[in-house]
Amino acid sequence: MTQFTSTQFSRALTPIDRSGITELVVERVKELLEQGELKAGSRLPPERELAEMLSISRPSLRTALKALSVMGIIHARPGAGTFISETGRKIFHQPMAFLALIHNSGSAEFFEARRIVETGLVELAAERATATDLKALAAEIEGMHKTTGDPEKFLEHDVRFHRAIARASGNSVMSGVMDTLMKLLYQVRRETIKRASDLDKATEWHEGIYEAIKNHDQPRAREMMFLHLSAAEKGWESEKIPAAKAAGKNGLKKIPVTLRRNQKK
Repeated sequence: MTQFTSTQFSRALTPIDRSGITELVVERVKELLEQGELKAGSRLPPERELAEMLSISRPSLRTALKALSVMGIIHARPGAGTFISETGRKIFHQPMAFLALIHNSGSAEFFEARRIVETGLVELAAERATATDLKALAAEIEGMHKTTGDPEKFLEHDVRFHRAIARASGNSVMSGVMDTLMKLLYQVRRETIKRASDLDKATEWHEGIYEAIKNHDQPRAREMMFLHLSAAEKGWESEKIPAAKAAGKNGLKKIPVTLRRNQKK
């Protein structure tokens, strides 16, 4: 394990402009990985020291670290500290390389890619999901129910739910592709999620997908994922325009899914 000292960090870091703090912290960590200043397994300095080095507040630093954690770039070990993931350098490469691409190509192509990848993965998950996989999916749905009033936290559960489906598929290659898509989703949608008004409906879609996977109903799982992503695309587009206009023209239609909340999970 590499111990990255505060002295080394002080030499490597310069204060960060407060505009776009999260993105700048993410980019700074990326640079340190590329330069070899940070390595897989490196432990970050304590929160207070790191905030002082970057000249940002501790709440701002926590927000940035949360983004890095959701993307799988860092992870916390209780009682030991926060560390760069073993695959940290590789994790950064594709999401950051394609972040500009998604802005240029727009959400239509991004969701088209998601439909191609995720409808296949959810079919495999419906065939192969274990009890552990189902437990992980159910936990994220429970988290969605508890955070419909907190869009940013809801987004974290949403991303983890889709990554859990990829893991349940049992295909490590496609799971890696999915990780890239989810990191892109998290990076881009953080900009609009606060304007989301359909989180209860989004939770229902995820419940429907979960039920299909639990029942090993592959056609239904594929159908539910396709419809969910189509609805999500419309919702994302509505978040990009003023709230009043979004409420008038671009609200999502009622989701045609019967949920079995009382069914034992």
